[in-house]
Amino acid sequence: MAIGGIPVPSGPPAPARAGLTGGEIDLAQVIDANTNALLYFHRWAPVTDLSRPATLIPYTFAASASDFSSEPASFAGVTNAQQEAVHTTFDLVSSYTLLSFRFVGQPADAAIRIAQSDGSRASPPDSLTQGDTFFGPNGVVPDSVNGVPKYFGSDGFLTIMHELGHAFGLKHGHSETLNPPSPRSEVALAANVNDNEFSIMTYASWLGSPIDQFKPVPTSAKEGSAPQSFMMYDIAALQSLYGANYAKVGSTDLYRWDGATGQETINGSAAPATGHSETGKIFSTVWTQGATATYDLHSFGQNQVDDLRPGHFLKFSDGQLANLTNDQNVPDGTPGFTAQGNIYNALVFHGDLRSLIANLVTGPGNDTLIGNDRDNHLSGGAGHDTIYTNGGDDIVSGGPDADTIYFGSGHDTLRDPLVDLNGDTVFDFGQGAVDVLGAALGRANLFHTGTQATLSSGNASVTLNGTFADGEFVFSQRGSGADAHTTVAFVPYLPTLQEAVAVNPQAINGIAAQGFLTGDGSSHFTVDFRSAQSAFANQLGWYQVSADGRIHDAHLLVGNTLDPGMPGRSFDLGAPGNGERIGFFLIQNGNTSYGSNLPDDLSFVLPNGQAANVESWQAPVLRSGSLGALTTAPVFHSFAGLNPDWMPQVLSGLQSARELMIGFEDVRFFGADRDYQDVVIAVHFTPHDDRVV
Repeated sequence: MAIGGIPVPSGPPAPARAGLTGGEIDLAQVIDANTNALLYFHRWAPVTDLSRPATLIPYTFAASASDFSSEPASFAGVTNAQQEAVHTTFDLVSSYTLLSFRFVGQPADAAIRIAQSDGSRASPPDSLTQGDTFFGPNGVVPDSVNGVPKYFGSDGFLTIMHELGHAFGLKHGHSETLNPPSPRSEVALAANVNDNEFSIMTYASWLGSPIDQFKPVPTSAKEGSAPQSFMMYDIAALQSLYGANYAKVGSTDLYRWDGATGQETINGSAAPATGHSETGKIFSTVWTQGATATYDLHSFGQNQVDDLRPGHFLKFSDGQLANLTNDQNVPDGTPGFTAQGNIYNALVFHGDLRSLIANLVTGPGNDTLIGNDRDNHLSGGAGHDTIYTNGGDDIVSGGPDADTIYFGSGHDTLRDPLVDLNGDTVFDFGQGAVDVLGAALGRANLFHTGTQATLSSGNASVTLNGTFADGEFVFSQRGSGADAHTTVAFVPYLPTLQEAVAVNPQAINGIAAQGFLTGDGSSHFTVDFRSAQSAFANQLGWYQVSADGRIHDAHLLVGNTLDPGMPGRSFDLGAPGNGERIGFFLIQNGNTSYGSNLPDDLSFVLPNGQAANVESWQAPVLRSGSLGALTTAPVFHSFAGLNPDWMPQVLSGLQSARELMIGFEDVRFFGADRDYQDVVIAVHFTPHDDRVV
């Protein structure tokens, strides 16, 4: 990587460029210290409102030295390959942020002006030479061959991204002492993330690179092993300046990587702004733009270690790990000089979990899978896998061979045929579930103590470790023949609910038995309205959720929950189809907002008009076919992923009868009294599911 300096603003204010100039940012609002370490002071902003970030930056490829505010000592126009690399860089930044870019032919109309010079450097917004960007000898990239770019993984492409990072407002990530001093130059990334695995803005290509802070010279990766994108802290810093892009919320993306070339694909096509390096390395950070994303790594046969948590990484192809030093005496795979992962996970933006990877499929090795706080589907395939869930309600498949599963804080379900469950061990089962495919099981198949349960049939068994007190195991048999399956869940007793008395936080559990609320086309459900204690005249409804997560058939059950005639009334939910789940929604003070007689033409849609989906983790809009969007009153759901901040608005549990009790909180989680008795209902199933005390 070529050295890229950041000129220090001095003297009169920087002149406006194409209606843009530097708008100061509030660094105190950037909570993450490593993100803060990559920020200078300013971002591009309209001269008419310096508090607002720019959304469109015009740029040009300079034709002469006089196009710049201060003429460079040497000048050359950029090559076609460099232009391609610049366009890829802009495409990457647009995929992360709300920025877009437009080429202009006249330098006077451009905020960013690009050329070659004797050294690589770029000026950030609000410097006197703001936006001036030069690529030196280390910014040279190879030409495309038959239309295929050859610059991915090259040091030249890293340099181009790095210098344009300065032009957007990013500073160096390593500590440096300059003369004259540069503001914030000694603010640095933490030692454990100060290399190109985590940021392209540091001079350190590997952790512990010897960077002299008085005369900093970058270390470099082996050609073909440089980052192929901006990395996690770069992306977070750019988003803190220009916002985050969630344009793909509501879509479903399947990611794969080629085991030879390293090419990333989405839904079978080359992913935008990606390519393959000359050595086939896989080395980048993914930002999903809010799509429900699946990483399909089943074709990689080694023992994988794949961690979906933000700020972590996945290692699934050792032979395609980047060599982070260009020292020819250090072979690929040398510890300390080899990238820890192939693909790195972006950080979340302002706590928004929609960018998290949703699903992971691994191969036949003895793999380690680690989920995140979104609802994950984690599938380990063959091999002795170790699977860790985290937050969210996760579906886990260990596949053939004995697996070890650690359940997290959500309602996790281990789902496999009995033959694949054989030998599996689950820890922290808590309020988890096992969904046994192809089998109809009952209480005779379960033996349990207060801390361990064994579910068995024939010669196959699965061991469940947890605390089994103050609740019961519930067997939910669904389907028949090849479609038969049994969900076994441990469901707590409903806590005592009292007006304005907060429930113990550990009892706020969402829906404890989603298997109980799943149909098979013949099982019949009813719901009883038990009570409502609230200042709001709420409205209560229900809908069905298809196996793919799509919400449909929304209906209002109660037009006014404070109606004194409601307690004791029963409502028929029919027999939802095979694999259809039941969900409930509450319209806060809906009777006051809409009256008691909303038409029976309700649906839930995403802001773009698509049918809402529980997998999208996007709060949907309630819509009436005759009245349009109903946005006056907040709506809360029994699926936490549809609520503001993805927090639980319901809790559930068993009482003396064969029913699942559900209590709603009718105020947003943060700010509510959390008594969960604003609306209380009981769901019944016919025929009765088995319960084991």
